[in-house]
Amino acid sequence: MSTVPKSLSGGILEFCREISSERPVFVRSKPSADAQQSACFDNVARKIARAGGETAFGWAIWHVPGLYFEAEHHGVWRNRQGNLLDVSPQLGQVAKLLFLPDANAVYEPKRFRPNLLKPVDDSALAVEFVALARQRNAIMDAYRTDEYVVAMLSGLDQARLGEIEMSLKQLWAIAGVRI
Repeated sequence: MSTVPKSLSGGILEFCREISSERPVFVRSKPSADAQQSACFDNVARKIARAGGETAFGWAIWHVPGLYFEAEHHGVWRNRQGNLLDVSPQLGQVAKLLFLPDANAVYEPKRFRPNLLKPVDDSALAVEFVALARQRNAIMDAYRTDEYVVAMLSGLDQARLGEIEMSLKQLWAIAGVRI
């Protein structure tokens, strides 16, 4: 299932305004041959070394109708003509993604920027989903060293993550979302 928004709805624009004064744009996704998943800033740096240009810092915007909006710290390549291209592989091999430019979201290896989540509305389902997703992210973020996650979680955190993931799957099913 793709979580790339299909259009710039009012809810998406409102969520984006809470993060950056820039307007989100759809960016074509064409991963470089040497690109690695979850390494966008390194992928863009390699592209710049080969072809020039610069990094455009900001956020990849994800959305599941009826549940949540999410912003993930992200960087895309800006070529010498100013065009943007996502050179990093995304889950589901998407053809495009929604990118929110944010000059204040410069990549700093020693400073991890957690994903920003917001329920789409005040429904119990959306609020519970986002609360669980934030708990999951907090557990994973506690194991980060710089921008990387340490592979070994404690038994207690593994068990808690398992419970959270099961609850999230149940909420996906209730919302009618196929994963």
